[in-house]
Formats: sequence, C-alpha cells, structure tokens
Amino acid sequence: MRQDTIRRLFSLILLAILVAIFSGTSEYFLTFANIFTLLREAAVTGILAIGVTFVIIAAGIDLSTGALVALISMICANFLYYTTLPVPIILMIGVLVGILGGSLNGFLTAKLKLPDFIATLSTQGIFRGLTLVFAIRENGVIRNKVIKNMSFLILGGHINGIYLATIAFFILAIIGQFILKKTRFGTYTYAIGSNLKSATLSGIKTDAVKIIVYIISGLCCAIGAFFLTSKLQSATPEMGIGLEFDVIAAVVVGGCAFSGGHGDVFGSVIGTLFMAVLTNGLYKYNFPTAYQIIIKGLVIVATVIFDSVYQKFMENRTARTKNLKQFPSNFIESK
Repeated sequence: MRQDTIRRLFSLILLAILVAIFSGTSEYFLTFANIFTLLREAAVTGILAIGVTFVIIAAGIDLSTGALVALISMICANFLYYTTLPVPIILMIGVLVGILGGSLNGFLTAKLKLPDFIATLSTQGIFRGLTLVFAIRENGVIRNKVIKNMSFLILGGHINGIYLATIAFFILAIIGQFILKKTRFGTYTYAIGSNLKSATLSGIKTDAVKIIVYIISGLCCAIGAFFLTSKLQSATPEMGIGLEFDVIAAVVVGGCAFSGGHGDVFGSVIGTLFMAVLTNGLYKYNFPTAYQIIIKGLVIVATVIFDSVYQKFMENRTARTKNLKQFPSNFIESK
C-alpha cells in the first residue's frame, strides 16, 4: 500500500477509536444535534485546513491564518456597521483582503527567500495589529457591536439542520482534492514539496507555485472568516487567536508531513474531524482548557513520531529491496 493510503487509514482508525470511546461513555455524543453542532464547529477550521494543506505539501507553513481571519472579519464588520454597501460587495472586499494577505506571505517566502516560519510569524503580528487599527470604537474605546444585517447573517444559517458552513467545507474539500490530484498545478505543488531543486531544474516556476499556494490559504481564510463572523454575529480583535494551532494540528493528523510532498485534502478533512471530535468530547467531560491544549499537543507529537518512524521504516525497506535486486548480478560478476 502507498504511504499516503496507510497514513490516511491510520487517521481513520484514530477517529473511529475516538468516536467509539466518547459514544460509549456518553449517550448524547451520537445524537443528531451534537453531530450537526460538531460538524459546524469543525467547518471553519476545516476550511482553513484546506488552504494550509496546499502550503504544507509545498514544504511551507502558515502561522498567520488566525490573525488574517480576524483582520478580514473586522474589515467586513466596518463595512457592515458604517456603510450601506451590498453584502456581495463586502464579501468581495473580504476575499480581496484574503488574497492580498496570502500574496504577502508568498512574496516574503518565494521572492525574498525568508523562512516560511519567520515570514508568516511576522505577518501574523502585522495582521493582528491591523485588526486592532480597524477595530470598532466609540469615544476611543473598542466596542464589540452585534451585526444585524440579515443578508450577511444568513451565512450562519442551516438547511434541515445542516449548517451552510458545513456544506461549504465539504464542497471546498472536493474542489481542493481535485486540484491537488487532477491538475498540473497540484502535481507542481507535490513536486516542489518533495524536492525544490529538482522541481526548479525540471522547469517548474517554483516561486509562482509557492505564491499561489499561499494565496489559496488566504482565500480559505476569507471564506472561513465569513462563516465565523456570521456565527458569532460580531467581530472582535481577539477572534482567531490560537486558530492556527488547530488548523495545523488537523492537517498534520490528516497525514501531511512538515517536510512536504505528502498528504492530501481528504486526509486533512479526516484530521479536522478528529480534532473536532476530540475537542467536543473533552468539552463534554469538562476538561479544563489547559488540559485540552496539552492533550492536543500530545496528539500532534504522537502523530509526528509515527510519521518519522514509518518514514524511516519505508526507507530501510526500500534499501533492502534494492540490495536484493542487485544481489544476483553482483554474485554473477564475482564468479
């Protein structure tokens, strides 16, 4: 079996075990109301995880997602509070901000050759600062006003109990998986993540690909921001703090390796559902927030250790197979 297939099966097994544990100890866990709520809570993280999947497959990292979500939400809130612009125009402005944020990350990493970690950590601070600049104020004091525009709040609605955010999440996952697996751009993304130098020598415009994957991440941040803002019916400077942790955790648990070149969107969907089930279960058992963060961190560590051990096992297996194939010819030559 391929490494990606085995890795996805491992994530599915973890998800099944977690569901079995929580459903076996709580009669309310597998109720329709809880499942729909769980999927809604997973949707925003999952939408962001789709974009970050492209980035990590290309051997990058994006630490600015939570801050960019907050900035987009706050800018949209300003237009909703102070203008009479139609909601579609405001959404287009939010998408533009997301694309610009992603382009900045791509420019810093691809053109200026800054390490992805440093570049996106810096833009995280920039976006968070701009969120404070655009925060709604009255007499110089930041106020969190309720959004009352029903044309915007409809994004937080549902169809027969299934929230629009959940529907958008799964539709975007299908689109993202198609782009990764069935398009030339997807092939290029895997190529630069596997071996940047070889990809460059083969004629791939690696800088352009890297900028685009960050733009995709920024676009997903915009879409996630719309659903999160409509759900909360407000935009706050604190919005999205720590969100990048859950997003990266979901992508890693789903099978994307930090070294790049491995993973896919469907794996990240499984990882997102795993983290959502874990969070939901821990919340229902009244685990303190500190312990929830510790447990999530341990899950990431365990997943990375598994990936490292499995990668070393596959390399040793490949080396042994290669030696066995060469043995007959070497034996004949020695005779």
